[in-house]
Amino acid sequence: MTFWSRPFARLASALAAVVLAAGLAVAYEVEPMRLILDLGSNRTSTVISITNTRDTRLPVEIVMKRRIVNADGSQEFVAADEDFSVFPPLALIEPGESQAVRLSYIGDPALADSRAYVAEVQEVPVSQPGFTGVVFAYNFGVAVYLRAADAEADVSVGEIRRDETGLYFQVINDGSDFAMLTDMAVRIQIGPDSVRLEPAQLGELIENPIIPPHATRDFHLPIADLPDGEIRISLE
Repeated sequence: MTFWSRPFARLASALAAVVLAAGLAVAYEVEPMRLILDLGSNRTSTVISITNTRDTRLPVEIVMKRRIVNADGSQEFVAADEDFSVFPPLALIEPGESQAVRLSYIGDPALADSRAYVAEVQEVPVSQPGFTGVVFAYNFGVAVYLRAADAEADVSVGEIRRDETGLYFQVINDGSDFAMLTDMAVRIQIGPDSVRLEPAQLGELIENPIIPPHATRDFHLPIADLPDGEIRISLE
């Protein structure tokens, strides 16, 4: 096993443990989970579907939030009621039935940069008469990307460093559209040796791949035991 493959083997074992530990059914479904609106083509409206797979009524509320991604990958969510019209904003879905919800962008039609939002489907907890236990409510977040007219991403690699925990590098987006690191491959070269990380591998290694317009993102790859030598990283 090479120094490149050892960290991936450990990571695969950890991911398998997480999958085996998961399995709690939330008993309702939302689709799709990712949407793209495009101001350039006047595609500013879309529909999500909420299906109640329970045997009781499902009350939900749909709230739009602006999604702000920081350099370290952490996120902030800010109310975006003025940017979207949601119909219906509230629904009571019967068992086995589905509810279509229309999301329409009504904000600035001349945005310079693309934006990211989340359509948060919030279950409204309901306590039954005489019930004294804990009521669980489940929320879904649908990723909504609003593409500015003629927006394009323009990414490059910035600072590169390493320590005992792995490899750190910056990706700079000088463009007006979002970029996703998991839509690219990353080639790491140390001396004469190199490895190409495919998008699927990056998806396992990186929790948040989003690179916002006109922003810099910091990424960490938990690849230990790297050989000595100058490190070069390129995006392919």
